[in-house]
Amino acid sequence: MKRSQSNSLATARRWLQIVPGLFAIFWIAGSGVLPVHADRSTPDPTRTQVALRMPVPPTIDGVVNKAEWERAGGNNDYWQVTPDTRTWVSDGIRGGVVGDVPTLPDDANDLSFKILAGYDDNYLYVAVKVTDNVISTDSAAAGSANGNTWLDDSVEVFVDGANANDTRWAAGQIGGQYVITANNAYREAEAGNPGYGPDAAWYAQTALTATGYEAEFRIALTNLGNPKPGDIIGFTVAVNDDDGDPAGGIGTREHQLLWVGKTHQPVTYGNLVLGPRSYTAMKVTTPPNPDGKINTGEYAGAAEIHVNAQIGIVYVPGGDDDLPLTDLDYKAYVVHDDNAVYIAVDVTDDVISSDTVDAAIAAGMTPADGFHTWEDDSVELFFDVDNSRNLGGATAQAPGVFEGQYTLTPQNTYFNGSPSVLATNGFQWFGKSSLTPTGYHIEFKIPKSTLGIT
Repeated sequence: MKRSQSNSLATARRWLQIVPGLFAIFWIAGSGVLPVHADRSTPDPTRTQVALRMPVPPTIDGVVNKAEWERAGGNNDYWQVTPDTRTWVSDGIRGGVVGDVPTLPDDANDLSFKILAGYDDNYLYVAVKVTDNVISTDSAAAGSANGNTWLDDSVEVFVDGANANDTRWAAGQIGGQYVITANNAYREAEAGNPGYGPDAAWYAQTALTATGYEAEFRIALTNLGNPKPGDIIGFTVAVNDDDGDPAGGIGTREHQLLWVGKTHQPVTYGNLVLGPRSYTAMKVTTPPNPDGKINTGEYAGAAEIHVNAQIGIVYVPGGDDDLPLTDLDYKAYVVHDDNAVYIAVDVTDDVISSDTVDAAIAAGMTPADGFHTWEDDSVELFFDVDNSRNLGGATAQAPGVFEGQYTLTPQNTYFNGSPSVLATNGFQWFGKSSLTPTGYHIEFKIPKSTLGIT
């Protein structure tokens, strides 16, 4: 992977994260055009995020309460759109794109935002935390319906419920546009006017903050064609910025930023997956040889996990989401036998870098000191062996059982202490890597006893 350039994030990580799975989460640290599909099962080559199941529905009052939204997708700043002038951000926007107004915001205080998404049996929930140093709502009256909301500070949620990928939105299509302004004017005309209100088909509210405003949406899944857990729907969010008229008249819209795509063009929307993906590891009678060289015959029949910047989740705080596929792309395969779980990861990466660990070794450090492998090209596996889904990281297990993170670099270095100083490569788990013409291979063998599987 190419390391980011310049100033305070010169050593920042750039990540892709696979859509979380029930079995394990795979991360790759590192620095072709796919076809568009009109269905709910195949991700389109745009951008991807996940809406996670929320056990308790949030109160739609415009206040994004951390406790209410902590189980939603997008937490820990994974889903954000912000101006960035650094050279490695190709279009001046990190994590998003410029919309209908081509002018870039001055900086993140002028306009930036973060998104959260969740769902339950009945609704899709979306929260947008907007940073905007000038709040202006001079076009659509507070609480009004179907006014010129796009001319004011406002949040627009676009949904292609069938993931039909039509070139333009038209009346009768599933989903549409749902809008709320900073003064709670709303617009639903481009969603077919399904009905707005606390007990209606959809509802949204905003509330001002010290740095801008927050918006919360609740949209009935019946409005979106009743997607089920595991389905993919087309989705994007746009935020409009009106800085007002210094002369006291009605201001015009100065900026618009989107997560991905173009307004009212469903074929350009991103993929929103309802719920984490699951993976079933095939059982084999002859286990792979985890020597760091992937022999496809060893994993024949195993389902392929394929991740890149278009169909995986990008860690935006450390990089941009428009990585070329040659910069980072990977495929993973998982099988098991009576004794162990075997994971193979085939990484495409045009620049292999180990400068952080190399510098540590040059300074006299050893693995016992804890190499910062996450700053270099590396593969990380995460296991929640008790399926507790807790938010605080790995939890203590029985002696000899270790959940959490297993990591390895293309140079066969690993972080001592991951998942535990008591679990080391070559004893409680095994990992090997090798370079390839297009990147590198890594294979892991995790004994079932280490994972508490009997």
